[in-house]
Amino acid sequence: MKIPFNKIRSEGNYKEILEALERGFIKFGIDFYLVGATARDVWMRGVHEKPPKRATSDIDFGIMIKDSYIFDELKDYLIAVEGFVPFKENAFILIWKDKTQVDLIPFGELEKEGVATVRGTGFTSMNVEGFKEVFEQASEEIQTEGQRFKVCTLPGKVILKLIAWDDRPEMRGDDIDDIAEIIKNYFHFNSDAIWEHHSDLFTDDNELDEIASQYLGREIGKIISGNEKLIARVKGILEKGLSDSNSNNLDELIASESYETIDYSRSLISHILAGINETAN
Repeated sequence: MKIPFNKIRSEGNYKEILEALERGFIKFGIDFYLVGATARDVWMRGVHEKPPKRATSDIDFGIMIKDSYIFDELKDYLIAVEGFVPFKENAFILIWKDKTQVDLIPFGELEKEGVATVRGTGFTSMNVEGFKEVFEQASEEIQTEGQRFKVCTLPGKVILKLIAWDDRPEMRGDDIDDIAEIIKNYFHFNSDAIWEHHSDLFTDDNELDEIASQYLGREIGKIISGNEKLIARVKGILEKGLSDSNSNNLDELIASESYETIDYSRSLISHILAGINETAN
């Protein structure tokens, strides 16, 4: 898929940043993919020409790493050769020349129980649950102005956003904003695929957003299928959003961000869960 970079981000010298990062990734043989808000922008603004409600200048990359020593070598190279600056409060962050924040999120063999730990100062451990599955099952290659790199798909983004929010709900409210925005646009983005391959979802009882939510759940289920712990984690987050006694307030947050009622928000969550149950095994 080929996308002009100015359709993804109109501000900042992102092409130069990506070229510098790519040289480092190639030098150390690191597989990588774009996650976070820039991945959202690829699909929403770049592919579907739908500007997202929330803008951010950060760039997040998931990078497959064997051990923390390779992570150290990559950071040392990016600082000494490419001109990035370390961020003393967070070992996973580098700052580019124009002050753009770049988050390098390591996953793979260095993980222990879904947590990546690196050397450095400040924040040095991060939950990376789901990053491997999303990389393997929910990343697609795009080309833009001579560069090729993999990008997290929207279902993969929902998985990572749910987990990140559940880890630190007091600090990650924007994650639910992003999820609500994806749900509101998901039928429009995927109407052809839904009509062609998921026509069973069209019933008299289902609104378009509910149909899209169940289709989204089916896509999520395929990504996390085979990892029982990840299935339980994702389903548990959604189920708490429907709980009266052990609620995580997911239903209220989605309702607030999507300007819908809590009952309708719960229906969307229920349809996502139904889709996951149909395809996750």
